Amino acid sequence: MAPSKYLIFHLVKHNESFYAQSPEEEAKSQEAINNFFKDWYPKVKQTIGSHTMNMAGEWDWMGVFTVDELSDWEAFREDYKRRFPGRVTKSLSLPGVSHKEFERATKDIPHYIKLRELGQYPGEAENIE
Repeated sequence: MAPSKYLIFHLVKHNESFYAQSPEEEAKSQEAINNFFKDWYPKVKQTIGSHTMNMAGEWDWMGVFTVDELSDWEAFREDYKRRFPGRVTKSLSLPGVSHKEFERATKDIPHYIKLRELGQYPGEAENIE
């Protein structure tokens, strides 16, 4: 599978009732979320999910997602809000452009043409083993 065009860091703050769930309630809730993510795959793919250790007291979960179309991300977010109303008190999405997509978008810009002639490419350090 080719790399996606966009990488999205997504921060979430869950509501208090989320933390008040019994293990049985949370298991059912988590199953619904996992199935939701599976329903959106491969258009929206979660690559990492992590507990954020209450970063700055504002967020309690962070996910990293990949998409090829930002419109798919927006549709995913709206679908999430409809299926799970009130689950989170706030969220923040921080999209970025993949290096491959950036190279495509800058292929005709003189500065980047010269950089490539000099053998320099964005993201080269990501391939260090």
